[in-house]
Amino acid sequence: MKRKISSLLCVLGMVFSVISCQIPASPQEGEGSDASSQWLAYPETQCADPWGYCNKSGDKTVCVREHLEKLGVDVLAVTVSGSLGDGAVCLACQCASGRIFKVKVNQADVDRVVAIGFKKF
Repeated sequence: MKRKISSLLCVLGMVFSVISCQIPASPQEGEGSDASSQWLAYPETQCADPWGYCNKSGDKTVCVREHLEKLGVDVLAVTVSGSLGDGAVCLACQCASGRIFKVKVNQADVDRVVAIGFKKF
């Protein structure tokens, strides 16, 4: 019985890992793409994002842009997709909120943005 439960939990864990890695596309991402720039994505957490607490009138894209610019990154575009509370309920700081921030940066800045938790897609 323990073996069946362990196997089931392992399979469910793998399924959820695959599902959670899919990043939905936003309409703006296809516009103006070229070899000199790259889109990167960051799944927003409840309270453990690299840019810290943001109270910019509800528009966290401003905080994302400001944080990256402080790091010397030339931000070409910022979008957000998803909505708060999508998926499983988890209120711990490191849990995902359901939203995904996407930034378009110059190719030269990609490594700097990946270093703070953004992913290529």
